[in-house]
Amino acid sequence: MAGVDEKDRKILRILREEGRITLTELGKRVGITAASVKNRLEKLEEMGAIHGYSAVVDPSFLGNYVKVMFLLRLRFESPTVDSLISKLARRECVESLYRTSGRTQAVIIAEFHDMGEMKEFASLIKRTLGTALDYVEWGVIYDSAKEHWIETGRNRKNRTMGRKQ
Repeated sequence: MAGVDEKDRKILRILREEGRITLTELGKRVGITAASVKNRLEKLEEMGAIHGYSAVVDPSFLGNYVKVMFLLRLRFESPTVDSLISKLARRECVESLYRTSGRTQAVIIAEFHDMGEMKEFASLIKRTLGTALDYVEWGVIYDSAKEHWIETGRNRKNRTMGRKQ
């Protein structure tokens, strides 16, 4: 990408895994001053390389115990379908929505309090997309090894347990 050098890429890689790192510590790791880090971050934000900052939160602490991946196969593509898919993306339960190529044209990752709430959302997908939807397939995500570039679940526990204290 034009205007992004190796130091910028290193900053982005570190931030992706450690979003709460201080500017001073980030500067030490990259080999530049905290002021330079701040300037580079502002530039990267303006360029759109950084979309925002957030915490990776265990969904069960929010009362969401069911995480589901929906695979949507569409009969046709159109600006109207794009608008309907954007409407689904704005739902609070939707963590991610991707447009894809291949057998399915969209993937939705969503979190719910329970299976009943999940079934309501599946019905909403069908009602919203109507005849544009060929089929929707879904699967409950019951474990993860890595999310948002952070090791999770059993993978993290095993790594932590193997460390010398």
